[in-house]
Amino acid sequence: MIYSNAEVFLDGKFIKADLEVVDGKFAAIYRNGPDAKQLYTDSNLVVDCTGKKILPGFIELHSHGCMGLDFTTATATEIEKMCCYYASKGITSILATTMTIDYPRYKQAMTTIKHTMDTSKKGSRILGINMEGPFLGADRKGAHDTRYLLPIDEQKYEELNALSGDNIRIIDLDPNLENSMAFIRKHKDRKVLSLAHTSCTYNTALEAIHAGASHVTHLFNAMNGLHHREPGIIGAVSDSNVFAEIICDGIHIHPSVLRLIFKAIPEKLILVSDSMSAAGLTDGIYELGGQKVYVSNNKACLEDGTIAGSTTNLFQSFLNLTSYGIPLEHAVLSATLNPAKAVKAEQEIGSIEIGKRGDFIILKTDTSIEKVYKDGTVIFEC
Repeated sequence: MIYSNAEVFLDGKFIKADLEVVDGKFAAIYRNGPDAKQLYTDSNLVVDCTGKKILPGFIELHSHGCMGLDFTTATATEIEKMCCYYASKGITSILATTMTIDYPRYKQAMTTIKHTMDTSKKGSRILGINMEGPFLGADRKGAHDTRYLLPIDEQKYEELNALSGDNIRIIDLDPNLENSMAFIRKHKDRKVLSLAHTSCTYNTALEAIHAGASHVTHLFNAMNGLHHREPGIIGAVSDSNVFAEIICDGIHIHPSVLRLIFKAIPEKLILVSDSMSAAGLTDGIYELGGQKVYVSNNKACLEDGTIAGSTTNLFQSFLNLTSYGIPLEHAVLSATLNPAKAVKAEQEIGSIEIGKRGDFIILKTDTSIEKVYKDGTVIFEC
């Protein structure tokens, strides 16, 4: 197929181009050259995209659930339903994000996600698992249930990873926990180690990064704030070659702070939703990690008022960024190439390049989604 006359996001900017997709991959890119439609005499093989934009498929690295469902407790059929919802929001690849819960259910979650990855073709592609918990700090636990938090436990991790089929891609942990540095050094070459839910200092964060941590979970949230004498993780991110997630629902981080951080380190930022089961639904009472979550005016909280994930989605977060004044190009990269690089998947996904998977979004002139493609096949159509 040829997708003709679009404004295509290439090399970090929008360029007038035609795309050719063959066998599920980008086969050719015609930039400002002769009309690529000349290559196809069959008009059924040409899609006219005049006035529209084509973006790489979005990559969601941190979402616990949507549509009343949660990766930690859902069945394979329910996970398929979730993946169809994610596809409708422009997400072509996702990490199924787990939540601290009792250990038997955690093991079952790993088994179920692996089974879904092996068998399902519907909606978004599950790239792997983001294991958020149970190796987190109780003092910055957020919505994680203290009863099920654990010290760094190599045996339990190996069991969970085996049940997942070696599909855990991100391991979230508090570097203040005993044995965390040794754990990071041991697994850094095969997994992405992310600093999360911690009150660690700047120096401890740097120690963990030097040991091999390369990722930070939801920057600004569930960590110490930036202070001019105690810069904490935020200062360590600024000084180091790491990626950092940001939640852009308008609740977790003030737009002014988002503008500031995008001016400072746009190349390190990864847009995530951190959505929970209420995403895609109305206000009400839901569940996250076995705990009740109360959603009012799109804000999700535990009974004690602790923010418990979000009710947004990646595409709405992307629109939020642009409405806050973040350059469109930075917003696109934070949802595409940056997350691909963070999980070492940039050779296959994250940008529109010859030989990469044909994952892309066609936006209408009003910036709403018209179609979403995964491996060159439509997985959502408005």
